[in-house]
Amino acid sequence: MAQLQWTDSGYADSLQNVLNSRTTNSVKAETNYLLCQHWSYRDTIKAKQYLQAGQKAAKGSTFLTALYYFYEGSLYHSLNPEKAAFDYLRSDSLLAKEAIPKAHYFRAKALFNYALLYEDKDNTGAAVDIVLNKVIPIAKKAGDPTLLGENYMYAGQFFQGAGQHKVASQYYMQAIQQLKTTYKKSILFRVYVYAAQNYCQLKRMNDTQATLEKAKELLPFFTNTKMLAEYYEVEALYLWKGEKQFLRAHQSLDTGMAIAKKLDEEYIYNSLLFSKYNLYMAEGKNSQAIQVLHMLAKSALYLLKAENRKSVYNGLAQNYAAINNMTQAYRWQKKYAETSDSLAENRLTKNINELEIKYRTTENQKRIFALEAEKKQAILANKNNRLTNGLLTAGCFLLVCIAAYSIILYRKNKKISVQQLKDIRQQQEIKLSQAMLQLQEEERSRIARDLHDGVGSMLAGIKINLSGIAAKVDKPYIQCINDTMRQLDNSVTELRRIAHNLVPDILLRYGLEEALQELAETLISPKTSIDLQCLNIKTDIAIGIQLSIYRIIQELLSNAVKHADASNILVQCSQNEHIFMIAVEDDGKGLDTEDTGAHRGIGISNIKNRVAYLNGTVSYSRGKNRTGTIVNIELYVTA
Repeated sequence: MAQLQWTDSGYADSLQNVLNSRTTNSVKAETNYLLCQHWSYRDTIKAKQYLQAGQKAAKGSTFLTALYYFYEGSLYHSLNPEKAAFDYLRSDSLLAKEAIPKAHYFRAKALFNYALLYEDKDNTGAAVDIVLNKVIPIAKKAGDPTLLGENYMYAGQFFQGAGQHKVASQYYMQAIQQLKTTYKKSILFRVYVYAAQNYCQLKRMNDTQATLEKAKELLPFFTNTKMLAEYYEVEALYLWKGEKQFLRAHQSLDTGMAIAKKLDEEYIYNSLLFSKYNLYMAEGKNSQAIQVLHMLAKSALYLLKAENRKSVYNGLAQNYAAINNMTQAYRWQKKYAETSDSLAENRLTKNINELEIKYRTTENQKRIFALEAEKKQAILANKNNRLTNGLLTAGCFLLVCIAAYSIILYRKNKKISVQQLKDIRQQQEIKLSQAMLQLQEEERSRIARDLHDGVGSMLAGIKINLSGIAAKVDKPYIQCINDTMRQLDNSVTELRRIAHNLVPDILLRYGLEEALQELAETLISPKTSIDLQCLNIKTDIAIGIQLSIYRIIQELLSNAVKHADASNILVQCSQNEHIFMIAVEDDGKGLDTEDTGAHRGIGISNIKNRVAYLNGTVSYSRGKNRTGTIVNIELYVTA
């Protein structure tokens, strides 16, 4: 089993045999987790079943519970990134308490997956920061050269993608040094390919050739794989830029494209095709380059990335301009402009205008040549006509430019004004909600004091008076007075409970986590089970913010118990610096997320106002089989 990878055939059968044998709960938990990983890309339902079985076997073990959250995060990485982020951070928090190398190993992998979530959001800076400052130091503690080498490779990819090729080469070298000592030839082969490409971009052709030779030695292990296709792409890059052997470069690209097509790897096939376009451009073959670009323009998968669309559209515009086909050049330049982001908008507009000028100039020249051919005897008249046409064209073009600029300026100012009005209205609504919430808390506090100091004291006085009367009356009346005193005791207890709900005294004394624990305990009943899990909650959160968080969770639990008739409720609270995350999941009737009326209740409205007050977000979704409710809230908190 140790020789098999989780993607290999026979891997699942091997693990199932382990489960069928008599073994410890620890082995059962880890085996179920590995089966969850195996099925995560094939059958999500089956993967969840193995994950739950692993959780059941992991009870009582902090390490195995941490692994549960790691594999759950991996399962939901693409399905629910917010839940995955919560799981990765929770796994990291639990594993930080363990000092064994295996805990360091999974902690590094959890944080690396967390960094990938930032990469998916195009926040490469945050992803690199996590990998360099958290993942790699922890991977060193794990003592696993494969894990460390893999993370060095990803760091190199990050910097290579950002254009910092010298820094990238240093991380690739460190990756190679670590991976040389392992049996992970697949990762080592990838590093050689990426490093060779990076050297080529640095124009260090000797290093490119040497690195490609090392990768070539590993080729027999990777026949008919997508990594082999990537190798031929880099080989073609070297043959073109390093040795100027265009024919051999084309042959390498053709080989790689054949492999990608056989494996049905459409994106890699198109990436190789784009390299072929660059090769045609280097050869000055515009017609062939245009043919390749039109093939790429038909691939929906390749054009999903904006950068790819920009490259294809810009390439078509430039090549059509080079062969003097201004109509097509203008058409593709417009598509390129529509795809470009706001930072490049002015530059793209200038290119469009230049192509439009060329287009109009070409049309005018054709018209002029036609007039010259028809009226050879009227040279002076033709000159006057050309001058008149030129002035009219320039004047019209100038008017069109002025009109277009005025329209753009008007729309821009209008958008800014509308946005400013929206921002002002939103700020006013937040301030109004803040004032209402503050007034509500003050009124709660006043009522609580009145109940405690006024009504509470009065009831206590009545009890004292009844005690004095009981000592003086006959026996038949004593039992009646004692019953009345017990009712007074129950009334005082109920009064204290109401006052406590109005202003949770335990929150002011012991903090948010203790207050939430008491709140959960008060709502637990034979019909309702509440599991409260708090992670990394700091004690220095401002008391007003703590009270708002308490009210939000109080309202969510009240809805689940009173309205949803939930039997099991899970409450998860965690804090990562200034971000406070709340997740509440129940198995009750469920909230209809498509019913807008359901979102206008007083309780949900209060939650929405408190979340807006804390600059947060809230989302509602249905549970498994469209039963129950899942609420995810993210808040910004300060000390």
